[in-house]
Amino acid sequence: MSEMIDPTPLGHQILKHWTKYRPTMVRKLEESNQLMQAVYAAQELTSNLLYELTVVRKMDYQAAWEISTREWAFLPDEEDLPELSFDPATLDPNQPLPAISE
Repeated sequence: MSEMIDPTPLGHQILKHWTKYRPTMVRKLEESNQLMQAVYAAQELTSNLLYELTVVRKMDYQAAWEISTREWAFLPDEEDLPELSFDPATLDPNQPLPAISE
């Protein structure tokens, strides 16, 4: 990412959550200078999925929020899930959204 965009309120929530629950991941992302890029991608993907679920699919907002924030934003504690199914450093804000069944 050539220019850095300031995080939205959601981006700040993601960073706070990751710092508290995934400090090792945050440290590795900081060391490789990819933390803010990963936060930005997580915030964009989460927002896009929330839009898809609420506006396009007409899902209840609270249910859509729970689904969309669980995917990339509010990740499980490192002690509960040491390895993620994806590498946050490789998140692309334009990648396809996951298939979600209601």
